[in-house]
Amino acid sequence: MLGWNISVYRQQDGGASPASFGAARGARLAVWQTGGYDGLNWIKELVKHQKAIGLGGNGYPLEFTAMTKYLKTSIIDGPPCAREAWAYGPRDVLLDYWEGKTNKNIETLNTCRPDEWLLIQAWDES
Repeated sequence: MLGWNISVYRQQDGGASPASFGAARGARLAVWQTGGYDGLNWIKELVKHQKAIGLGGNGYPLEFTAMTKYLKTSIIDGPPCAREAWAYGPRDVLLDYWEGKTNKNIETLNTCRPDEWLLIQAWDES
């Protein structure tokens, strides 16, 4: 497995309650690529400790929701399991919007309330 492409978003409805699968995405707070299957261990640990909720999906995408207070430091310091340089295969088609590197919107992240529920999408890149 190549890894996961993970994005964290605000919810369009303000995030007063947990996101549901397929919820409308608001501003993107971060995007990164992980290597290997274990790239989701960080969010699975949050789910295990009831600090995040798994919303389901089949990898195209998998979705989770968690409050800002459980994600903010990890995103700023990491993000979790992020590749320094994104990987791609020789047969991959890279479109103009492919970023190829981790991006964090710290300014917008800092405006999120600690109890604001965010949406996390993880796309299987195998």
